[in-house]
Amino acid sequence: MPKTITVFGATGHQGGAIARALARDPANFVVRGITRDVQQEVKVDDLKNCGVAVIQCNLDDVNSIKMALNDADGCFVVTYTDYNEPDCIAKEIQQGKNIADACALANIPHVIYSTQLHTTRVKGIEVRNLVAKAEVEEYFRSKGLPLSCFLVPCYYENFYDFLKPRRVDRNNFVFEIPMGEMPLDLVSVEDIGEVARTVFLNRSAYLDKTLSLCGEKITIKELAADFSRALAPLTFRDKPITVHDYKKRGEPWSVDFGNMFEFFVRKDQRYQLQHTKDIHPGVQSFREWVARNARTLGDCFNKL
Repeated sequence: MPKTITVFGATGHQGGAIARALARDPANFVVRGITRDVQQEVKVDDLKNCGVAVIQCNLDDVNSIKMALNDADGCFVVTYTDYNEPDCIAKEIQQGKNIADACALANIPHVIYSTQLHTTRVKGIEVRNLVAKAEVEEYFRSKGLPLSCFLVPCYYENFYDFLKPRRVDRNNFVFEIPMGEMPLDLVSVEDIGEVARTVFLNRSAYLDKTLSLCGEKITIKELAADFSRALAPLTFRDKPITVHDYKKRGEPWSVDFGNMFEFFVRKDQRYQLQHTKDIHPGVQSFREWVARNARTLGDCFNKL
């Protein structure tokens, strides 16, 4: 019988990729995608078209979460940082704890949780979205849940949003990412989905393990060259920027992401490329991903 898997954050980058990867394997999985808002019509329709049953759930209500977990054989959990909320981190942590409580009440046999390093404890650098996820992981473990964890870097898909370049003139773009000459670890969310499929199919091999996932370790100068190669006549280059200047960009997340890049520069990012390839040999390099998505990337950048 196929396993029923409940996927939290199914309309986001990572949760959506996990839901789609599992839904592509109907012989082994029935997928429920949990969202805070079923009115996100485009994303919800895309999930439904992939065979995902989409359910709205109130993450502030343990009973609502428990109902979404009814008879599930497993769940994938990624919590969401809503920077538009005044106390976004407290809210994220509480919702993560609510999911953990509901998993315990529903006796879920296998939970995959997408975690992060506790940057404040490791290096004294506050990256609130990462710290929140680390603290939620601690709570999951305190509940004694059957847990596997994913430690993931930035996504290739973030080049559609917070990693996107700045347009200088008609065909010229610059990336302003404060990594200097230090490589940035990246991975495609679609490959995270394939790893999750393998982990759910091989529960006993991955219980109580943390998988540090990676698709590429690449400098900003190198990734700019990959974009220029695939998206010609558009050209891209690395424009060095300090963390201090990055944090003044005026976005709700600018300070946290600036601190995140500082953390990446100062701390070994720990993401393991070869181990990821061992689990999912088809993991995409950054160059492969850019080439496969050149048209949609070009359309996105041309609107900047």
